[in-house]
Parts: sequence; structure tokens; C-alpha cells
Amino acid sequence: MKNCFILFVSLFKQLFLRSKESVFWLAIFPVVLFLILTSIFGNMDENVHFRVKILGQSSTLKEVLSNVEQMDVEFISDYSQETIDALKKNIEEDKLDVLVILPENFDRSYSSALLLRKTLLSRQVPVELYYAPIKQSSAIACDVVEGIFNSMGVVENVEYEVHDLSREQYDYNNFIYPGVVGMAIMSTFLFGFMNDLIYFRRKGTLKKLSMTPTKIITVYVTVAIVNVIIMIVSLIVLSLVASLLKVDVLSYLPSTIVHTLLSCVVLTMLTLAIMTFSNNPTGLVIFQQIFFQLQMFVGGFYFPLKTVSPFITKLASFLPLTYTVDGMRAAEGLNSLDFNHFMVPLIYLAISTSIVLLRSKKLGVSD
Repeated sequence: MKNCFILFVSLFKQLFLRSKESVFWLAIFPVVLFLILTSIFGNMDENVHFRVKILGQSSTLKEVLSNVEQMDVEFISDYSQETIDALKKNIEEDKLDVLVILPENFDRSYSSALLLRKTLLSRQVPVELYYAPIKQSSAIACDVVEGIFNSMGVVENVEYEVHDLSREQYDYNNFIYPGVVGMAIMSTFLFGFMNDLIYFRRKGTLKKLSMTPTKIITVYVTVAIVNVIIMIVSLIVLSLVASLLKVDVLSYLPSTIVHTLLSCVVLTMLTLAIMTFSNNPTGLVIFQQIFFQLQMFVGGFYFPLKTVSPFITKLASFLPLTYTVDGMRAAEGLNSLDFNHFMVPLIYLAISTSIVLLRSKKLGVSD
């Protein structure tokens, strides 16, 4: 029995406690993943807020809407055609979700319609709804507003005139395409470029090359170029498949080229900068997975950042590939971020380049 216990303790120390990678994957990573997922999806109802403006006055609607916590409603009694045009523009620019235009004396007309609904004098009260179904929040908000009218028992008495402010309907395939492109870029550098460099260090390839006239930095850049070529082939295949699924790949092409090239330069320098701080393969693998999980789950690859908590949106704003993916989506008006899509990646590039220049000796081969 004692020998079994000693064997157990010995193996436990050898296979778990002495392996930092095992500690991370078996003990730390499940907790990190749980916290990320619950932060994003755990409070979806609390994170959603619909922006609605109602032109006209109605004490009935005010009373009903006051009980809807997820809806920010503003009633405007004094307005003109210029006001309507400006609010329509706000919907197209994703500054507003739904615009409702009530007829004059809505409450009185609504009460009369309810009283006369079973008679020959029954009439409907015209209500105009403006929204943009291309925006997920706008489409959901419009459904909520219609549901509120229906809950008031006015299904038969209110005539909806719904105006679609979108130029074209887009499905999820168009939204997800830039996210998959971003995933391909990230995988190329985290699990392609960085893994290649780790392998060369482990096998002593870099040490052999250091004895030749070839500079080590040239080797690094060449490895990056090879991985980029592989990535381009992958993106071409992805785009062909996406086209078969009716994704408007050509409309994404200019922004995809610009943001992909920028992200490749940024991730090349970021990878080299990280490798100046560590020669430990286990530590680099842990960095790969942490960065991968954060960028994938927090960076808005698969869902709009407008539907998550402000904390997650703020965290995503510090990640470089968030701007790559969102910048591509801006070509079709599907972006969640309104500010500059180049500033943060360029900051990453400047910092990473500075680190590589200052610590270039660390990119050599360690003894």
C-alpha cells in the first residue's frame, strides 16, 4: 500500500505538477473558458437595449413602455419632416433602432377604434414603423414594438405601415464570413508561424542557420511569408465556398485585402516580440491559447459586439483582430464599432516593432 502511494505521488509530481502545460490545460483553462463564456452570454437580457424614438404623444404607450427595461424610449411631440429624415438616417447609421410615427391624437383615435371595432363604423389607426432589418438589433426592436402593440389588444385596430430602410437583406452567412477570415489569419500566425519557430528552436535549426551568412531575422520573415502564402490559398478556397453560399465576397474584397495585409504585418511583429521574452515552448503554447480564446470569444468573430456587455465590448476594443474583422464588415454596414479601424492595429505594430528592435539579440539562438 505504501509503495502504491509513493508511486502515485511520484507520478502526480512528474506528470502534473512539474508540467506547467498540464496545470494550465487541466486546472486553469476550464475556469478561464467558463468565465469568458459566462461574461459574454450569461447576461444577454441585461445587455440588450433597444433605442426607440416615437414621434407623437400617447399616455397609453408611455405607461406600457415604462415597464420594458430593455427599451430606451423618447417621445417627441414637436417635429418636422427634417426631423423624420434625420431619424431615418440615424437608423441607417445604427444610431437608432426603430422610429415610430403616431397619428395626431393617437390615444383618442385608439380608444374610438376599440369601441367601434365590432360595428360597421370600425376603423384602423395608422402607425408607421421604420427600421433596418440588416441590423440585428433594429430587426429585434421592431418585433418587440409590434409585440407591444399586439399586447395592447390593437391587432385589429392598428394599421402598421412598416418601412424597410435597408438596401438589401443579409443573412448570417454574410455576417460570419469576415469572422472566419479573421480566424484563418489568427490561426496562421498562432499555430503556423509561431509553431514553426518553436519547432526550429527545439530541433536546433536556427542554431545551424546562425552559422551561415543568413541573418536570423531573414529566416523569421521568410517563415512568415510562407505561412502567409498558405493562408492566402486557404482564404481563396474559403471565398469560393462562401460565394456558393451567396455571400457577396466581391463587396468585401477591397476591405479584406487592406485589413488582411495590415493584420499580417501586425501579427508577424507581435509574434517576434513575444518570442523575445520566452524560449520556453510551454509558455509560448499557453500564450497562444489564451490569446486565441480571448480573441475568438471576445473579439466579435461570431456575434455582434452590440449584443454583449459594455465590459466585453471594452475588452474587445484592446484586441487587434477585432478591428480586422469589424473593418471588413464595415463595407456592408455590419460593423459594431464606429471609430477608426486602423488606430489600434497600428499601435500594436509600433509597440511590437519597437520591442523587436530593442530586443533583437533575444531572437538569436540561446545556448
